Amino acid sequence: MRVLTHKSPDLLLDTKDWRIVQEIVTNIRQPISQIAKNILLSRQSVEYRLKKMQENKLLIGSRTVINNSKLGFRSFHVFIEVHTPKEEKIILDRATKAPFVNAIIIYSGKYNLEISIMAKSQEEFLDYYHEITKNVRIRNDIILTLLNGLRSEVLPSDHFPKLKKIGETFSEPVRKGKKDRKVDLQKNDLKILYSLSKDAQITNTKLAREIGVSKDTIKYKINQLEKENYIIQYRPVVNYSVLGLSINSLLIKTNYIPEDIKKFENLMKEHKSILWATKTYGYYNYVVYVITKDLEEFHEVINVLKGSFEDLIKTYEILFAFQELKYNFMAKSISDNFSNNTS
Repeated sequence: MRVLTHKSPDLLLDTKDWRIVQEIVTNIRQPISQIAKNILLSRQSVEYRLKKMQENKLLIGSRTVINNSKLGFRSFHVFIEVHTPKEEKIILDRATKAPFVNAIIIYSGKYNLEISIMAKSQEEFLDYYHEITKNVRIRNDIILTLLNGLRSEVLPSDHFPKLKKIGETFSEPVRKGKKDRKVDLQKNDLKILYSLSKDAQITNTKLAREIGVSKDTIKYKINQLEKENYIIQYRPVVNYSVLGLSINSLLIKTNYIPEDIKKFENLMKEHKSILWATKTYGYYNYVVYVITKDLEEFHEVINVLKGSFEDLIKTYEILFAFQELKYNFMAKSISDNFSNNTS
């Protein structure tokens, strides 16, 4: 659980700290000795600085980005407006415990909650959604199916320094095999993916102990999952609030103007304050997470979008993110269902 709005004094990082952060952004699983070599610091210095970042709550975990579409699953994001705090709590309790829910964000705004559900089909999604909303009065809800991701960054903004590379300072994302290659996954493969999705830094030794295989088997399987693009990236979980930054969301509905859509999507990919953006199918056409230092800067982003695309943008909704209760790149149900189907 983490608060997404800024409440504490800003944490100040020096150039060496930022080199470390930018080194781990695309592969936090790499050995500390490799990080030290890449940025020309001693191992002891890197260890000390990483420890201080953890103590100051800048780094609060790690996650592995999983290619869920290759596993046959789709992501459905539901934005919910409920009648009362009591009913909101019922939904939150159910969603927090539900293995098919991989993300929950609490907002202030028209919608109280954003809940991400992973399912194989629309029918399965509806069964899951009814499970967490049964006998609860919902004032309004919007269901969006995630389509093509436009941007997914850890440090997207000019708030973060763009440091000069030193040799091979910045790692490329872990990957990438042929996306169309078919590989038959086993039960243990799904267990490995789910464990890594929760903790990208889990050791091969601990994984081997959890799953009941040898450490060499774990190493081999992870290499194969990386090669075949089931594992996309190993990322740190960054607590932006200690840097004086907040994350808020925009739901955007557009007209169909092909030339403007192309320009709009390019802006989503390049804008300094866009943390995450994706195309969606449903009432809204885009979900965008914006990272800014204050509301004034956030509204500047909105004004740029409205001013540049007044014919394209039909309507939009602003949601002020307050708390992230759950966030993972893979739902537990994916591993559980595979295990049940093969038992």
